[in-house]
Amino acid sequence: MAGVIYIISEFYRKKIMKLGAIFKRGANLLKLGVAARKLRKSTTEDQRHWAQNYLIELLGRSRGLPAKIGQFITIDSGDQALRKSLNNSMEPMPFEEVVELIEKAYGKPWDTVFKKLEKSCKPASLGQVHFGKLKDGTEVAVKVQYPDIASTVEAEMDLMGWLPKVGPVAKWGFKMDGYRDAFWHNFSEELDYCIEAKHQKNYRQKIPPLERIVVPEVVSDLTQPTVLVQKKEEGFSLDKAETMMPAQKQAMGRLLLQHYLHMLFRHGFVHADPQPANFAFRQYKKDYFVLVLYDFGSVLEIPDNVRLALLRIILALRDRENLDPVTCLSALGFDAEKLKDLRPTLPALMSVLFEPFLVEAPYHVKDWRMSERFDQIVGELKWWFRSAAPPKLIFLMRTLHGLTTMLRRLDVPLPWQFIMDQMLSDIYPQARALTLPEVDSKGPAFDSIARYLKVHVVKPNGNKVSLTMPGRCADDIEGIMDEPVKESILRQNIDLQSIQDKARKSGFISQILFELHDEERDMKVWLE
Repeated sequence: MAGVIYIISEFYRKKIMKLGAIFKRGANLLKLGVAARKLRKSTTEDQRHWAQNYLIELLGRSRGLPAKIGQFITIDSGDQALRKSLNNSMEPMPFEEVVELIEKAYGKPWDTVFKKLEKSCKPASLGQVHFGKLKDGTEVAVKVQYPDIASTVEAEMDLMGWLPKVGPVAKWGFKMDGYRDAFWHNFSEELDYCIEAKHQKNYRQKIPPLERIVVPEVVSDLTQPTVLVQKKEEGFSLDKAETMMPAQKQAMGRLLLQHYLHMLFRHGFVHADPQPANFAFRQYKKDYFVLVLYDFGSVLEIPDNVRLALLRIILALRDRENLDPVTCLSALGFDAEKLKDLRPTLPALMSVLFEPFLVEAPYHVKDWRMSERFDQIVGELKWWFRSAAPPKLIFLMRTLHGLTTMLRRLDVPLPWQFIMDQMLSDIYPQARALTLPEVDSKGPAFDSIARYLKVHVVKPNGNKVSLTMPGRCADDIEGIMDEPVKESILRQNIDLQSIQDKARKSGFISQILFELHDEERDMKVWLE
């Protein structure tokens, strides 16, 4: 009987503790919500700057999920001071508490394991890192998890489940349970350092073909669920990399891109926590660098059929194949029924989504403008497209977003298509042979997208000018026109904005965009 009473009391004790954590985190999240509202309502640059810094500081001090959000927000920020503000606001555990946690994990005094452990540390969202030495002199990095952070994150995930479904979430039918499960699975792996160590060892086995990528070696005997020990591998940060010469930034950007292409498309196993603190560079010669990767708590694992389907889509877009986009998206787990209303624009949407892979010349990601161009093609239906995607796909999008953000900060163009062909052409036949799911009805295929934007001009003296540009230039017709032509267009009451909108909404299929006839020129512009 006493045993039964003990089990019941323990059950309720844990429930009460969890409820307490939920209330505590709820109050904290309420404070964050107020700060976010202040930022939204800022009317001057000074107010906005203050509110933004206040919100970032709150996120940094909150640990767990809010700190992760702060890291994600500052990935995109060009403001180095804002990133510094987040890092400085992360309060480390006192060293005495760190020692206590280490001794609890090992069941013996810390100095019987380590010869030295530095008191200074690098705090993060779920734990903090101290450098030290083992008894044999090996230099190591020791990651120690914050106490009770697992219950804190679980409380935050519960609060996510209680949040009302409003805005795009309600209107477009997002599968919030699926997102919550995906986030919780991801966090549960990050909260177990034994799983992280397993990911890291797996990564070390798969990375060797890329000779200039370093994955620190895990000290397996000393790794516990809340303590991870690995050999120390140092390098300089992306902040420093941004200040270097263009050729050097080009070399570092190439390393980043090679790493992601190799792991994503060859192995379907890729680092999925793309905050800049998880990447560092080492320089050996003027333009010879090594990329160091840290923190393997969040690793994206995708099945072979999804990995090959991604590659299949890129190749089909490149070759303008007669292939229905819905069949390709269904292979990635999209809801084909939800995509019906988007069918006419899907080829154009997907060409925007995968654009860096499709351009033959070196591509600068600052020219991508993906969100803006999605809005121009489908407006609010972009939420319908996003809600049709499987929740787990958000981690792939986060991973690619992190890559492109780092490349944007390095500010260099890279030949994505050339590098991809160099590294992956041997698996293209596998991707092309992939059997795709059948869909009920057919829509426009990838070959419906115009390959070229053409301009033909005849002057009164008989001189002719013919220009041929990539079809994607039709995304900004006004931008390719010189001022005299714009003036002629205006005089003839040709509505260039309406023509532009029509081209976008048609999915950039082959069509005559407009013709212009005046005393200075005869002009024809069309997609072919």
